[in-house]
Amino acid sequence: MTRPSAVADLLSGDPARHARSLEIVVRAYWKPVYKYLRLKWNVDAEAASDLTQSFFETVIGRDSLAAYDPRRARFRSYLRACLDRHVIDQHRRAAAARRGGQAIHLDFATAESELSSSSPQSDPAAIFEAEWLRHLMQLALERLDAHFGDRKPIHAKLFRDFHLGDPAPTYAEAAARHGISTSDVTNWLHAARREFRRIALELLRELTLDEEDFASEARAVFGIDSARDDEP
Repeated sequence: MTRPSAVADLLSGDPARHARSLEIVVRAYWKPVYKYLRLKWNVDAEAASDLTQSFFETVIGRDSLAAYDPRRARFRSYLRACLDRHVIDQHRRAAAARRGGQAIHLDFATAESELSSSSPQSDPAAIFEAEWLRHLMQLALERLDAHFGDRKPIHAKLFRDFHLGDPAPTYAEAAARHGISTSDVTNWLHAARREFRRIALELLRELTLDEEDFASEARAVFGIDSARDDEP
C-alpha cells in the first residue's frame, strides 16, 4: 500500500493529517536544517538548535507552506527559502527569550559532532542537499530493518555488509560470516536490495507533493523514470 504524501498532508489544512506528517518531515529535514544554520548563518550551537526547533514548531505550522508550488522549486529548496526568512524574522524580532510549550526532541549533539568534520569552506546549500539525502537513506535503512525484523534478519545484515561495509565482503566471506551458502547470499542480497529500493522510493513519495513532484525527485535523486519503472 502506497503511503500518503506527508507534504500534501502538511498543506491540507487538516489537523490530524498535519500531525501525522509533521514527524515524517521533521525526521527527514531537521539535521540538514541545523547544519545549514550553523554554516550559512554562522550561529552558535545553542542558537542553531533554538532556530531549528522554532522553525519546525512555527513556520511549518503556519500558512507559509501554502504558497509552495512544485512547478517552481523542489520542496526542500522551498523549505530552505522559508528557513532563511525565518532566521531573518527572528533576528529582526531579537527573540532571545526561550520558547514555551512542548519541544521536539532532537539529537543536536550528534549533528554538532558530525558538523565538526566539515570544512569551514563547505557550501551550506550543498551541505543541506547532501545531509537531506544521507538522512533519507538512513530512514530507509531503519525501515528496512523493521521490514525484515526477526523473520529475516540476515537479509538486512547482508545489505549493510555490501553497501555500508568498508570494504564490502566477497560473497564467500559473507556466506561464512552468516553461516549460509553463497547462493543464499546472492538471492537474499537481491531481495534486500529490491526491498530497500521500494522503501526508499516510498519514503521519497511521502516527502513530495504529488506524482509530478515525485517523478521529478525520483529522476534527480535516484536517476529513475518512475513513469516507466516496472519494479514494485
